[in-house]
Amino acid sequence: MDRRRLLSFIALSEELHFNRAAARCHITQSALSQQLVQLEADLQVHLVNRTRRSVSLTRAGEIFAAEARKILRSMDEAARLAKQAESGTVGRLVIAATAPAMFTVLPEIVAAFANRMPKVEIAVRSLTTAEQEQALGRGEIDVGILHPPLDDRELSCRDIATLPFDVVLSRKNPLSERPVLKLKDLAEETFILFPRQIGPQLYDRIIGLCLEQGFSPRTIIEMTPAQSIVAVAACNLGVGFIASRFQHFERPPVVYRRIIGPAPSFTLGIARRADAASPAAKTFIEIAVEQGAKAT
Repeated sequence: MDRRRLLSFIALSEELHFNRAAARCHITQSALSQQLVQLEADLQVHLVNRTRRSVSLTRAGEIFAAEARKILRSMDEAARLAKQAESGTVGRLVIAATAPAMFTVLPEIVAAFANRMPKVEIAVRSLTTAEQEQALGRGEIDVGILHPPLDDRELSCRDIATLPFDVVLSRKNPLSERPVLKLKDLAEETFILFPRQIGPQLYDRIIGLCLEQGFSPRTIIEMTPAQSIVAVAACNLGVGFIASRFQHFERPPVVYRRIIGPAPSFTLGIARRADAASPAAKTFIEIAVEQGAKAT
């Protein structure tokens, strides 16, 4: 349906005067008359009764005028939504986050993003760093919050926060009497760590720091998620490494201690495909950087 013809007809239906309707549409009277003729030919109905002294709508014209207004409103709404989609203010954004990211920064990022772009739907998936790299490469997710560095060099990744690991241990462990710990204080302890496949580079970094301090963990219990690490520590089966204060789960038999001196930490980064980033994804990344700075 031609938008100009609809606008001209609506103007005529309201003015019931060809000169005034033509002036309102910024066209000549003959152009308005021609548009009416073309519209009636397209519809194969008579819309306007016209005499030398008056203009009136036929019954078909009255009904069509009401529907034409609806059509124009729908066209305007469709154009508005298309522009919003192109600008990223509406649509759907699929993001993924590692378990530590879920607890540390994701809620604040999503809340800030929802305030800024309320009409963009967010879908969240829990994936490891390696899984996110694969999902980004396949285009299954738009943005990933993970732990750099990445193996896939074709992905664009920006660091947003570096947070320390804390130690969780049972109150029965003599080390719990100390307000802070050094990494070498844990030389005789069993370590409770996330499985290496979840974050191989981060896992190896922790072991490497231990070697720098002159020891290698005698035994490692691999456990996930963080609640399970806390639970095993509560059983006094070892000392666990917890990703920052955001994962200090309440469990009476355990305490959390900060490590001073050389200590493991984990970096959170936000990644996307270098060749693909919607306006919504770019806004999400900007907010992630802002919120990550607050979490540090």
